[in-house]
Amino acid sequence: MPPLATITLQPTAVASLVGYLLLIAAAAYAGGSSVAFLSLGHRRMQVLLSLTGGVMLGVGLLHLLPHAYLELSRQLDTTMAWVLAGFFLMFLLERAFHGHAHHSADGSHGCGHDHNDHPHGHAGHAGHAHGGAAASGPWAWCGAFAGLALHSLADGAALAASVGADGDHGTGLLAGFATFLAVVLHKPFDSAIIATLMTNAGATPRTRRIVNIAYATIVPLGAMLFFASLRVFGGNQNAALGAALAMAAGAFLCIAAADLLPEVEFHSHDRLLLTAALTLGIAIAWGIVVMERSSYAHAVHAGAHAHPHAE
Repeated sequence: MPPLATITLQPTAVASLVGYLLLIAAAAYAGGSSVAFLSLGHRRMQVLLSLTGGVMLGVGLLHLLPHAYLELSRQLDTTMAWVLAGFFLMFLLERAFHGHAHHSADGSHGCGHDHNDHPHGHAGHAGHAHGGAAASGPWAWCGAFAGLALHSLADGAALAASVGADGDHGTGLLAGFATFLAVVLHKPFDSAIIATLMTNAGATPRTRRIVNIAYATIVPLGAMLFFASLRVFGGNQNAALGAALAMAAGAFLCIAAADLLPEVEFHSHDRLLLTAALTLGIAIAWGIVVMERSSYAHAVHAGAHAHPHAE
């Protein structure tokens, strides 16, 4: 594989990336401004979270990880070290800012669902809203915004790296689609967290709208910063791309675990429904990867016919 410095994105890959970023920005804005989304019932929210978690789990393991392995010259130890780094950094981010709890518009955890309804002996969960919903004060939402903003920058970098890697392999309009799907499905939940916390803190509609617009632009900003930063690495751009993909895979695994593991403990009453949603999410991710491989195979086949004497 030639150094990334000699590779330019094909027009179709550029068009895909621009379209992805616009759709992600729109999804993030819609999640923070839609009353219907904020007032989703408990069961629907958990089904959507399980579906999204399945997609992120599948994309991380089936898409990002294999690409990272190839970009890092098939060095498994190095690849997995970057995956672990991505997982641990996202864990620290979650720990510091409680970024991935999901709340209903009234600020209760799990869309109005009280964990005390379950006989697990966790009495403290009734008053403990993961993600800071129990926090008070006009600026209680700032921690969640900061954490999710950093996460969105990482999402933008992951999407840009995925499009760069897929575009290099000739997947055309499908370049980066798996990563895009994982990000776009999750953004409405994240922006809804911020909107919910701001509503609970008494923020004005104008302030909520400004913050929502600002948050919607962060993933595109992360993508632009990633491409700009590649110039710093010179001839090591392939290694930088591989490290970014591996860290994104680790981060996706951490996010999926953060969304899914609490459901295993607290929501056994819907175990079949949530398991089916998780399975569907993984199947969707697998299907996209299969389509990308097929697209790449067709591109290679077409190239061989166009240049029959190429070595």
